[in-house]
Amino acid sequence: MRKVRYEEMRPDELVAAREQAPLVYFPIGSLEYHGFHLPFGFDTIHAYELCLQAVQQTGGVVLPPTYWGTEGHIGWPGSLLLSNGTIAGIVGDVLSQLDQQNFKLIVICTGHYPRVQGLLIQGIADRYMDRHPASRIILLDPFNLHPTDPRSEHAGIIETSAMLHMRPELVDMAQLDRPDALEAISGDCVDATVEYGQTRFETVLSEMVRTVKDELEALSCGTDKPSK
Repeated sequence: MRKVRYEEMRPDELVAAREQAPLVYFPIGSLEYHGFHLPFGFDTIHAYELCLQAVQQTGGVVLPPTYWGTEGHIGWPGSLLLSNGTIAGIVGDVLSQLDQQNFKLIVICTGHYPRVQGLLIQGIADRYMDRHPASRIILLDPFNLHPTDPRSEHAGIIETSAMLHMRPELVDMAQLDRPDALEAISGDCVDATVEYGQTRFETVLSEMVRTVKDELEALSCGTDKPSK
């Protein structure tokens, strides 16, 4: 299997991958309290796993995941969340250097708080594309990608099922027996299953791959937006 993780590549391998598909995935998440049953890095693990799966079908490379995120459950046990300005600086610097590396399509996948972090990153991307018209940046997230159920939640049935599917060894459902287990999270997490997690993950992945392939086709045809 070809290398897809940016940090593992040599310069010749990176050039070859870019020539095959001038595409780079940029997974961003957070370190945030997700109840007592899920790991702090869930948002990042989710985004990263989607990127690693998608790149096998689209070509391109995947950056190391960024665990630093903004806002959310600040003050809850284990949350390490940074200011909007800090996150904007990190994302802006990475985008600038990726553009210099001649990637034509940058796919940012944010697993954390699409109504806040997603909007922040979209604004950064839009301003960057205004200054660099040749660059194409798209922002995707696991919630809005779902074609029939784009609702978001926090550590509920969707996210808990996703982790049961992706990394079951990191989930401890017995922690939900604690009297304070459902504070600050979605209570339907108790109904999570591996099967639901797999079905939803595969649906989101399929939409992600379709979207990225449409963008790549639009780039190859010299159009600004993918055809519908």
